Amino acid sequence: MSAAIDTETDGDLTKPGETLFAWSIFPLTMTACVGLATHFHHREANPLVALLVPLGLGYLIVIACERIYPHATSWTRSQDDVATDTAWFFTGNATGLALRPLAAFLAIPIAGWLSAHFGSGLWPAKWPLVAQLALSFVVVEFFHYWAHRWMHEIDFLWRFHATHHSAPRLYWLNANRFHVVDTTFLNLGFTVPLIALGADARIFSLWIVASAIHGLFQHANMSIRCGPLNWIFSMAELHRWHHSRTVTESNTNYGSNLILWDVVFGTRFLPADREAPKDIGIADLSAFPMTWWRQMLSPFRWSAIKRASAKD
Repeated sequence: MSAAIDTETDGDLTKPGETLFAWSIFPLTMTACVGLATHFHHREANPLVALLVPLGLGYLIVIACERIYPHATSWTRSQDDVATDTAWFFTGNATGLALRPLAAFLAIPIAGWLSAHFGSGLWPAKWPLVAQLALSFVVVEFFHYWAHRWMHEIDFLWRFHATHHSAPRLYWLNANRFHVVDTTFLNLGFTVPLIALGADARIFSLWIVASAIHGLFQHANMSIRCGPLNWIFSMAELHRWHHSRTVTESNTNYGSNLILWDVVFGTRFLPADREAPKDIGIADLSAFPMTWWRQMLSPFRWSAIKRASAKD
């Protein structure tokens, strides 16, 4: 019975107001949150306010709207994953904070080399903040694209990235289900290029806001239609395929925020003839652990996990 309901939810937008909601909720929320953050920066507000208030608004909108217009009814129910995703939420944020000194240590000599060879002022600091944010996305996404792709294509790195794909459903909280090694790769790929190029603290703050809001929508269990924006953003309609159990489908759509580099390197995937699967996860790792601590240790127990999965 639930499968029939989910199929209907995935296809036609049947609830009152659902069509308008599905086509407008992402661009409106992203514009509101980034606009609010930009407003705070122009007024030279406290940096924490400029960061946390827009983030809080985005989280409230996504959490509420998942209940009003869910994409898949089966994904609205806990699958013994909330505690694990909550633990990864705090682990990921703590890891990001801890990596800041390392990122600066790595980026400063790169910045010196760039300045010596190309002159200072590589970053267009006089551009409007929104234009600088757009540039930061293009630059950072290049590094994120290849880091993410290597995590799928290099077996040693996949051991860590498998944690993200172990999610049995998609919803707002598992946007942060990443092993600490994954988080390290992505955070360094974000901070080092921007520091090296000379972006200031406001761009870091705006990037965090925009990327976090995008990540929430990317994993949200929500009716979302992006149309032409699916050629710009790596949004939910694309990312659901990335969580497919079929490897040829999941090894696509690597972009964290933009789909640009997937288009360039030929890994964008959004078939028009069928919906993305709701039965997601890792097809050949049935024994993959589902608790935070066991997932933290899983890369170091990889052979045992594969043996147990083969028996299943």
